[in-house]
Amino acid sequence: MAARFYVPENLEAGQLSFDGSEFHHMIRVTRHQVGDTVRLFDGTGREADAKITFISRHAATLKVGNVEKISETDHPQLILAVAMPKSSRAGWLVEKAVELGVSKIIPLKTSRTVVNPRESKLETLRGNIVSACKQCGRSRLMEIDYSMTWADFADSVMQENVTVVAHPGGAPFTESFVQGIVSEASRSGQKNSSDKNIVVAIGPEGGFSVEEVTLALTRDASLVSLGPRTLRVETAALAVATVFESAQLAENPRLPH
Repeated sequence: MAARFYVPENLEAGQLSFDGSEFHHMIRVTRHQVGDTVRLFDGTGREADAKITFISRHAATLKVGNVEKISETDHPQLILAVAMPKSSRAGWLVEKAVELGVSKIIPLKTSRTVVNPRESKLETLRGNIVSACKQCGRSRLMEIDYSMTWADFADSVMQENVTVVAHPGGAPFTESFVQGIVSEASRSGQKNSSDKNIVVAIGPEGGFSVEEVTLALTRDASLVSLGPRTLRVETAALAVATVFESAQLAENPRLPH
Protein backbone atom coordinates (compact mmCIF):
# COMPACT_ATOMS: atom_id res chain seq x y z
CA MET A 1 0.00 0.00 0.00
CA ALA A 2 1.35 3.41 -0.97
CA ALA A 3 2.27 5.86 1.80
CA ARG A 4 -0.37 8.55 2.39
CA PHE A 5 0.20 12.31 2.44
CA TYR A 6 -2.11 15.24 3.11
CA VAL A 7 -2.82 18.03 0.64
CA PRO A 8 -4.54 20.98 2.40
CA GLU A 9 -6.45 22.08 -0.70
CA ASN A 10 -8.91 20.64 -3.20
CA LEU A 11 -7.17 17.73 -4.83
CA GLU A 12 -7.26 17.79 -8.64
CA ALA A 13 -5.71 15.63 -11.36
CA GLY A 14 -2.61 17.09 -13.00
CA GLN A 15 0.66 18.57 -11.77
CA LEU A 16 1.05 19.45 -8.09
CA SER A 17 3.85 21.25 -6.26
CA PHE A 18 4.39 19.75 -2.81
CA ASP A 19 6.25 21.58 -0.02
CA GLY A 20 6.18 22.27 3.72
CA SER A 21 5.96 19.65 6.44
CA GLU A 22 4.41 17.01 4.20
CA PHE A 23 7.30 17.43 1.72
CA HIS A 24 9.74 16.96 4.60
CA HIS A 25 7.93 13.81 5.71
CA MET A 26 7.76 12.42 2.17
CA ILE A 27 11.37 13.08 1.13
CA ARG A 28 13.42 13.44 4.31
CA VAL A 29 11.65 10.98 6.61
CA THR A 30 10.18 8.23 4.42
CA ARG A 31 12.89 8.76 1.76
CA HIS A 32 10.70 8.69 -1.33
CA GLN A 33 12.43 9.28 -4.66
CA VAL A 34 11.56 10.34 -8.21
CA GLY A 35 9.39 7.65 -9.78
CA ASP A 36 7.75 6.56 -6.53
CA THR A 37 3.97 6.48 -6.26
CA VAL A 38 2.24 7.89 -3.16
CA ARG A 39 -1.37 8.32 -2.09
CA LEU A 40 -2.72 11.84 -1.57
CA PHE A 41 -5.87 12.94 0.27
CA ASP A 42 -7.29 16.41 0.94
CA GLY A 43 -9.35 15.69 4.06
CA THR A 44 -12.71 16.16 2.32
CA GLY A 45 -13.05 12.65 0.93
CA ARG A 46 -10.95 13.15 -2.22
CA GLU A 47 -8.00 10.80 -2.79
CA ALA A 48 -5.63 10.03 -5.66
CA ASP A 49 -2.43 8.20 -6.50
CA ALA A 50 0.42 10.48 -7.55
CA LYS A 51 3.89 9.89 -8.99
CA ILE A 52 6.89 11.96 -7.88
CA THR A 53 8.41 13.51 -11.01
CA PHE A 54 10.90 16.05 -9.61
CA ILE A 55 12.52 16.84 -6.25
CA SER A 56 14.28 20.09 -5.37
CA ARG A 57 15.69 21.22 -2.04
CA HIS A 58 12.40 22.48 -0.61
CA ALA A 59 9.64 21.06 -2.82
CA ALA A 60 8.62 18.16 -5.02
CA THR A 61 6.53 17.97 -8.17
CA LEU A 62 3.95 15.20 -8.45
CA LYS A 63 1.73 14.03 -11.27
CA VAL A 64 -1.70 13.38 -9.77
CA GLY A 65 -3.84 10.69 -11.36
CA ASN A 66 -7.62 10.26 -11.33
CA VAL A 67 -9.20 11.65 -8.18
CA GLU A 68 -11.57 9.35 -6.28
CA LYS A 69 -14.41 10.83 -4.24
CA ILE A 70 -15.22 8.73 -1.18
CA SER A 71 -18.97 9.01 -0.66
CA GLU A 72 -20.23 10.43 2.62
CA THR A 73 -22.32 8.26 4.86
CA ASP A 74 -25.98 9.18 5.26
CA HIS A 75 -25.97 7.74 8.78
CA PRO A 76 -25.84 10.02 11.85
CA GLN A 77 -22.27 10.69 12.92
CA LEU A 78 -20.70 10.63 16.39
CA ILE A 79 -19.66 13.91 18.02
CA LEU A 80 -17.75 13.77 21.30
CA ALA A 81 -18.17 16.74 23.64
CA VAL A 82 -15.33 16.30 26.12
CA ALA A 83 -13.78 18.05 29.09
CA MET A 84 -10.28 17.70 27.65
CA PRO A 85 -7.58 15.91 29.67
CA LYS A 86 -4.09 17.25 30.25
CA SER A 87 -1.11 17.38 27.86
CA SER A 88 -0.27 14.19 25.98
CA ARG A 89 -3.49 12.49 27.05
CA ALA A 90 -5.43 14.97 24.88
CA GLY A 91 -3.29 14.06 21.86
CA TRP A 92 -3.90 10.36 22.52
CA LEU A 93 -7.65 10.96 22.78
CA VAL A 94 -7.71 12.84 19.46
CA GLU A 95 -5.64 10.20 17.69
CA LYS A 96 -7.88 7.33 18.80
CA ALA A 97 -11.05 9.30 18.04
CA VAL A 98 -9.83 9.73 14.45
CA GLU A 99 -9.06 6.03 14.13
CA LEU A 100 -12.52 5.10 15.42
CA GLY A 101 -14.43 7.39 13.07
CA VAL A 102 -15.53 10.23 15.37
CA SER A 103 -16.66 13.15 13.20
CA LYS A 104 -15.99 16.01 15.63
CA ILE A 105 -14.68 16.80 19.10
CA ILE A 106 -16.04 19.75 21.09
CA PRO A 107 -13.89 20.74 24.09
CA LEU A 108 -16.19 21.50 27.04
CA LYS A 109 -15.77 24.07 29.79
CA THR A 110 -17.71 22.80 32.80
CA SER A 111 -17.73 23.81 36.47
CA ARG A 112 -15.09 21.14 37.22
CA THR A 113 -13.02 21.42 34.05
CA VAL A 114 -9.28 21.58 34.74
CA VAL A 115 -7.98 22.12 31.20
CA ASN A 116 -9.19 24.82 28.80
CA PRO A 117 -7.18 24.34 25.57
CA ARG A 118 -5.77 27.50 24.05
CA GLU A 119 -5.86 28.05 20.29
CA SER A 120 -2.19 27.03 20.02
CA LYS A 121 -3.01 23.71 21.68
CA LEU A 122 -6.00 23.18 19.38
CA GLU A 123 -3.72 23.76 16.37
CA THR A 124 -1.34 21.11 17.71
CA LEU A 125 -4.27 18.72 18.09
CA ARG A 126 -5.35 19.45 14.49
CA GLY A 127 -1.87 18.36 13.42
CA ASN A 128 -2.45 15.12 15.34
CA ILE A 129 -5.66 14.65 13.34
CA VAL A 130 -3.78 14.81 10.03
CA SER A 131 -1.17 12.33 11.26
CA ALA A 132 -3.83 9.92 12.48
CA CYS A 133 -5.73 10.13 9.16
CA LYS A 134 -2.54 9.34 7.28
CA GLN A 135 -1.90 6.32 9.49
CA CYS A 136 -5.39 4.81 9.58
CA GLY A 137 -6.50 5.49 5.99
CA ARG A 138 -9.29 7.91 6.84
CA SER A 139 -10.24 10.20 3.94
CA ARG A 140 -11.98 12.97 5.89
CA LEU A 141 -10.43 15.03 8.66
CA MET A 142 -12.12 14.93 12.02
CA GLU A 143 -13.09 18.41 13.19
CA ILE A 144 -12.13 19.92 16.52
CA ASP A 145 -14.18 22.92 17.62
CA TYR A 146 -13.39 25.82 19.88
CA SER A 147 -14.14 25.34 23.58
CA MET A 148 -17.78 25.79 24.63
CA THR A 149 -19.30 26.47 28.03
CA TRP A 150 -21.87 23.95 29.23
CA ALA A 151 -24.64 26.54 28.93
CA ASP A 152 -23.74 27.41 25.32
CA PHE A 153 -23.42 23.72 24.51
CA ALA A 154 -26.89 23.04 25.95
CA ASP A 155 -28.48 25.90 24.04
CA SER A 156 -26.95 25.07 20.66
CA VAL A 157 -25.49 21.61 20.11
CA MET A 158 -27.99 19.79 22.33
CA GLN A 159 -30.88 21.49 20.55
CA GLU A 160 -29.65 20.45 17.12
CA ASN A 161 -28.73 16.80 17.76
CA VAL A 162 -29.59 13.71 19.78
CA THR A 163 -27.52 14.11 22.95
CA VAL A 164 -26.56 11.68 25.69
CA VAL A 165 -24.56 12.54 28.80
CA ALA A 166 -22.22 10.07 30.50
CA HIS A 167 -23.31 10.00 34.14
CA PRO A 168 -23.59 7.30 36.83
CA GLY A 169 -26.99 5.69 36.96
CA GLY A 170 -27.81 6.19 33.31
CA ALA A 171 -28.83 3.51 30.82
CA PRO A 172 -25.98 1.18 29.77
CA PHE A 173 -24.23 2.49 26.65
CA THR A 174 -24.52 -0.69 24.56
CA GLU A 175 -24.75 -1.44 20.84
CA SER A 176 -28.52 -1.84 21.07
CA PHE A 177 -28.80 1.52 22.85
CA VAL A 178 -26.71 3.15 20.11
CA GLN A 179 -28.82 1.60 17.36
CA GLY A 180 -31.93 2.98 19.07
CA ILE A 181 -30.66 6.57 19.28
CA VAL A 182 -29.29 6.39 15.72
CA SER A 183 -32.77 5.42 14.52
CA GLU A 184 -34.21 8.30 16.56
CA ALA A 185 -31.74 10.76 15.01
CA SER A 186 -32.51 9.50 11.49
CA ARG A 187 -36.28 9.84 11.99
CA SER A 188 -35.90 13.29 13.54
CA GLY A 189 -33.61 14.44 10.74
CA GLN A 190 -36.05 13.30 8.05
CA LYS A 191 -38.97 14.96 9.86
CA ASN A 192 -37.14 18.29 10.20
CA SER A 193 -35.26 18.11 6.88
CA SER A 194 -31.94 18.56 8.66
CA ASP A 195 -29.04 16.35 9.64
CA LYS A 196 -29.01 15.20 13.24
CA ASN A 197 -26.00 13.51 14.76
CA ILE A 198 -25.31 11.68 18.01
CA VAL A 199 -23.53 13.77 20.64
CA VAL A 200 -22.04 12.10 23.70
CA ALA A 201 -20.92 14.44 26.48
CA ILE A 202 -18.10 13.26 28.75
CA GLY A 203 -17.27 15.32 31.82
CA PRO A 204 -14.01 15.92 33.70
CA GLU A 205 -12.66 13.44 36.22
CA GLY A 206 -14.91 15.00 38.88
CA GLY A 207 -17.94 14.42 36.66
CA PHE A 208 -20.76 16.81 35.83
CA SER A 209 -22.38 18.85 38.58
CA VAL A 210 -26.01 18.34 39.61
CA GLU A 211 -26.87 21.66 37.96
CA GLU A 212 -25.22 20.63 34.67
CA VAL A 213 -27.05 17.30 34.59
CA THR A 214 -30.34 19.05 35.37
CA LEU A 215 -29.81 21.52 32.52
CA ALA A 216 -29.08 18.66 30.12
CA LEU A 217 -32.27 16.88 31.10
CA THR A 218 -34.30 20.03 30.39
CA ARG A 219 -32.83 19.90 26.85
CA ASP A 220 -34.11 16.30 26.41
CA ALA A 221 -30.67 14.72 26.78
CA SER A 222 -30.46 11.13 28.00
CA LEU A 223 -28.10 9.82 30.68
CA VAL A 224 -25.86 6.84 29.94
CA SER A 225 -23.56 4.71 32.04
CA LEU A 226 -20.17 3.51 30.80
CA GLY A 227 -19.88 0.78 33.41
CA PRO A 228 -19.22 0.32 37.12
CA ARG A 229 -15.67 1.76 37.21
CA THR A 230 -14.49 5.36 37.19
CA LEU A 231 -12.83 5.98 33.82
CA ARG A 232 -10.36 8.61 32.77
CA VAL A 233 -11.78 11.06 30.26
CA GLU A 234 -9.81 9.60 27.34
CA THR A 235 -10.76 6.03 28.32
CA ALA A 236 -14.43 6.99 28.42
CA ALA A 237 -14.14 8.63 24.99
CA LEU A 238 -12.48 5.52 23.56
CA ALA A 239 -15.17 3.27 25.05
CA VAL A 240 -17.96 5.40 23.56
CA ALA A 241 -16.36 5.56 20.11
CA THR A 242 -15.71 1.81 20.07
CA VAL A 243 -19.29 0.87 20.97
CA PHE A 244 -20.69 3.41 18.49
CA GLU A 245 -18.58 2.16 15.58
CA SER A 246 -19.32 -1.47 16.42
CA ALA A 247 -23.06 -0.72 16.41
CA GLN A 248 -22.80 1.13 13.10
CA LEU A 249 -20.78 -1.64 11.46
CA ALA A 250 -23.32 -4.22 12.63
CA GLU A 251 -25.95 -2.27 10.69
CA ASN A 252 -23.76 -1.41 7.69
CA PRO A 253 -20.45 -3.31 7.30
CA ARG A 254 -19.42 -1.08 4.35
CA LEU A 255 -19.43 2.31 6.05
CA PRO A 256 -17.34 4.92 4.17
CA HIS A 257 -13.95 5.68 5.67
